[in-house]
Amino acid sequence: MVGNLKKKLPKKMDIYLTSLIERTLDKSDREIVRISSESISWKALREAEKIDDENYITQLVQYIETEKEKEKRDSAYFILGHIANNTKNKIATDFLIERIEKEKDKSILSSLLDRIKYLEKTEETDIQPIINATKSKVWSIRQSAISALSNAKNSLAENTLLEIINNSIDEYDLYYANCSLLSTGTKNSISSLVKLLDHKKQDVSGTALSAILNLSDSSNLSLFVSQLEKGKNKFTALLGVIKFGDTTVIPNVVKRVKELVSKKRTRQVIGSYGKTELIFAMEFLSNFASESDEPKKTYDFLTTKKADFIWDNETEWLLENKSKFVK
Repeated sequence: MVGNLKKKLPKKMDIYLTSLIERTLDKSDREIVRISSESISWKALREAEKIDDENYITQLVQYIETEKEKEKRDSAYFILGHIANNTKNKIATDFLIERIEKEKDKSILSSLLDRIKYLEKTEETDIQPIINATKSKVWSIRQSAISALSNAKNSLAENTLLEIINNSIDEYDLYYANCSLLSTGTKNSISSLVKLLDHKKQDVSGTALSAILNLSDSSNLSLFVSQLEKGKNKFTALLGVIKFGDTTVIPNVVKRVKELVSKKRTRQVIGSYGKTELIFAMEFLSNFASESDEPKKTYDFLTTKKADFIWDNETEWLLENKSKFVK
């Protein structure tokens, strides 16, 4: 499809695209602007991220294939990558993947792979160039390629990632493979991911558990309960327990709440929707306040004996949701 597209290309690129590429590379105000978000290049990059005009694709394809300056090609990849992501355009996605084996500059190739990471790769997408890049001896290319297998609906992608986590000893390869499996894997990946839960590096064990959480169903509840009891990624484990659990896990959740406030916490960890681990736990318990005494007891425990051990946003949540704990 890309080959047919090239024959229809205009000889000159749109003035807007030329200007945008120039602005993304503009460093003229580097010594003047103190805040990066006020610079010409930063604003141009944010502008490029929003483009969804598919009419620019053909022009960018030609530009990339003929442009000799690697910085300009890199900028064009950035723009085309965002258009492909914003429009789900298969032609643009296929072209960017084709360019993996043609781009010789190491830093530009790594950056290109970083663009591909966010693109949807269907079963029909030829991902072999990405797979080949995962075998690169250059760590930046290899790890960007592993990340580029994210969002791939193809068993070849999952099998490649499983091969990496089953055989690699590089903690960063494992980390990026886990992150990619979160969106690319299936239930078939869980058994391999479980083996990484005791990895000495928490970034590896944590991303493995996050991937398992995304790929699991209620049949894996016992795994999350076990990790909540003795694992080192308790926040993620709690999310699994409350996602798949019912009244039977109330004691596990209450125990975790009491652990959280057993002493003053030195740092606040925020999950999705701006919620702390304690808020997630109490939100779950509130669903069973009419069936069990434990939610109300835990609420009273927090708001009286442990009032000085909870964060302001947790206190606010408890006050706003007091009625949920009253039978």
